[in-house]
Amino acid sequence: LEAIVPYSPKALDDLIGRKPEKYASPVTVRAMAMAAYRRALSLTENEDIVRNKDVMGLAASCKLSTGSDEREGREHEIYVGIQSFDRTMVRTLRLGKGRSRQEEEHIATCMIIDSIAKECDWDGEMLLDRLLAKDECVEEREATASREITQMLARPDSIMKRTDLRPDVVRLDLNDEGVEDKPEIIFSGSFDPCHRNHIVMAEQAFRKLGKKVHFEISITNVDKPPIDLISLQERLDSLKTYKDRDFLGNIYLTVAPLFIQKAKIFENATFIIGADTANRLFKTRYYRNEDDMKNMLAEFREKNIHFLVFRRKDVELKIEKEICDLCEVVPLEDYEDNGISSSAIRKEMNIE
Repeated sequence: LEAIVPYSPKALDDLIGRKPEKYASPVTVRAMAMAAYRRALSLTENEDIVRNKDVMGLAASCKLSTGSDEREGREHEIYVGIQSFDRTMVRTLRLGKGRSRQEEEHIATCMIIDSIAKECDWDGEMLLDRLLAKDECVEEREATASREITQMLARPDSIMKRTDLRPDVVRLDLNDEGVEDKPEIIFSGSFDPCHRNHIVMAEQAFRKLGKKVHFEISITNVDKPPIDLISLQERLDSLKTYKDRDFLGNIYLTVAPLFIQKAKIFENATFIIGADTANRLFKTRYYRNEDDMKNMLAEFREKNIHFLVFRRKDVELKIEKEICDLCEVVPLEDYEDNGISSSAIRKEMNIE
């Protein structure tokens, strides 16, 4: 269908909608593969091909030899990611020293071809079989998801990005108790990963409002590819770490990255948000024009949506008079942010 080479950093940034922590990493190549999969869907006019799972997005990112001036100890790595209808796969190869740049590029090419063959159920000899040393091997990691979830990922952008439609939603049990409560308190976030501060905020909301807190993750983003299935599984696992907390309800997966879309799913709900999110949500400069914000606020009031706002360390919060009826700010004495963030945790764990 299409092949592109986002070789410059800016080109790759544009492809995945952000500047990655590392350009050659499993996380980055999975995002690239998801972007390729979404692009393939947009180019595929035959719906039967999509239904039969015959569309894939493939990406490769490498850290290869730079020659004699290379930094001592620098690793040589090849990452190949594949995103298909119901599976995310990432293949990792760490190369030993002693090969030329040209030899390593040949291995990378063969690994890409082998990955396509493997995805197409080829069971014959692979190109890499004769190229790798005894102590070199391709490591594989994959994740799958239910048809309900993967169908959401296959929706065209023309449907996903419409704010006048009620977005798709999938409910998952957090603690296997099958909580059927109507979700009245929603904690929306990426939870990449969920950490202690999230849980403290959820507990404070439960104590204040007397209702269980339900998590919501939008698997789609406004300006980035959707979440790949390995990343999604990691986020769900981080939430399930806290499944024994009696103030937590279910997990909802949606294709609603915007709060105006979330409001259509969770009418009469209170959303837990941080001060930084509140600043973005209620500041006119983040919208095309002032009418967009006015329409959003009118929609919130019509759907009886409210926000419980938690202050964040080093983030100035100002709630304007015109939105006071929509927001309640948690006092500092009830909750004080200690500065922990998901991005800091990822960096410490070296999983970017």
